[in-house]
Amino acid sequence: MIKLNYSLRGSLILAFTTIALILVMGYSFLSVQYFLKGMDTIIADNLLRVATAVANDKGYIDVNDLDSYTITREWTEQPNSIIAAVPSPPKNDNQLHKVKLQTTEQQSQQLIFYMSAATSKGPFYVSFQTSSDRVSDLALRNARDSLVTLLVIGLGSGIVVALIVWWLIHRIAQPVTRLGIWARGLNEQTLDENVPDFGFRDLNDFAQVVRNSLISVKEGLDREQTFLRQASHELRTPISIIRSNIQLLDKLKSVQPNVQRDSRENAAVERIDRASLTMKHMTETLLWLGREDCNELSQSKVQLDRFIENIISDLKYLLDGKSVQLSVHTEPCSCELPETAARIILGNLVRNAFQHTWEGRVQIIQENGKIEINNFQASETEANEDLGFGLGLQLTEKLTQRLGWRFDNIVRRDGRSVRLCFKANLELTETDLNF
Repeated sequence: MIKLNYSLRGSLILAFTTIALILVMGYSFLSVQYFLKGMDTIIADNLLRVATAVANDKGYIDVNDLDSYTITREWTEQPNSIIAAVPSPPKNDNQLHKVKLQTTEQQSQQLIFYMSAATSKGPFYVSFQTSSDRVSDLALRNARDSLVTLLVIGLGSGIVVALIVWWLIHRIAQPVTRLGIWARGLNEQTLDENVPDFGFRDLNDFAQVVRNSLISVKEGLDREQTFLRQASHELRTPISIIRSNIQLLDKLKSVQPNVQRDSRENAAVERIDRASLTMKHMTETLLWLGREDCNELSQSKVQLDRFIENIISDLKYLLDGKSVQLSVHTEPCSCELPETAARIILGNLVRNAFQHTWEGRVQIIQENGKIEINNFQASETEANEDLGFGLGLQLTEKLTQRLGWRFDNIVRRDGRSVRLCFKANLELTETDLNF
């Protein structure tokens, strides 16, 4: 079911228009009913006055036709046309009834008013017949004028209500529109300005809440970016010391080739060398992510197949002692890439696959600018383990989004597949990368 998203302005217009139409139509209908009730009351009063006059002043008369009023003691003594239309006499006294007689070719349609009038001499039946050709011009003109007056009042009321609705919509919608424009234009510079007056206390309070919320978010981001920059800069010094001492150890080894060394010492030095290199790359990437100007990293021409093979070679020690089968498929491809960011992302993804595959196989496929890394676990328990390591998948997704690369993370029952595309105009599909 499609959910309609109405605007505030449209909702107010619809609500006020509906209310206005109901009020105008309701009061117009009520006016017509009061007009007809008033006419019926006048006719009923005339019928009662005629019957009372006949009963009190002239005594009982079997059939009395007085100025188009027919007064009888018995209902059967009324004219045949009335008896034919209403065979039974009215049951309640002093209650007006009316009936229309069928139109014939010789006679126009007639409207008959009748009632049982309670007098001092008992009930009298009174009837009055009228038709359009018997009504005077004055009466017709008055009725027509009354109808025109009613229509004018109804139309005028509708126009007045419409103007009031338009004024209310304009009075309410304009400040709301201004509030939306102001909220969309908020940035680091305008947040320091005072909240403008939107004409309503509620809107002013809401605008203040929005401003305070954005200020809190900005302060949190500022603290995070400041911490990120400071921490990354502080890390540069120990990383530089580690890297320089590793290079010094290599030089000492080269000038003392005859000194017997423990193989474990060489392995430890190599691990320190790889860890310091990873820390260096990570620090550079974090510094780049924390920059406000969002400038792109410097790009260089990278032989992607060799680049991936070097990363695999640097991290292959993570598979030592594990029953893991490694399968690598690459093809020659040269790309313009920010080498530091690419090394961090690919190194993190390869490290995830190696670090969290205890028994099974790892497949790495590279075709042109597309790379797929699959790890298959022999144990389902290990397959369900979170593969976040180092920067983690969240930082990997953030990096790829900022660089405009395509990244997919697919979880399977027996492992995980990650797919990376360095070109924005290429898309990753299930059939793109095959063994």
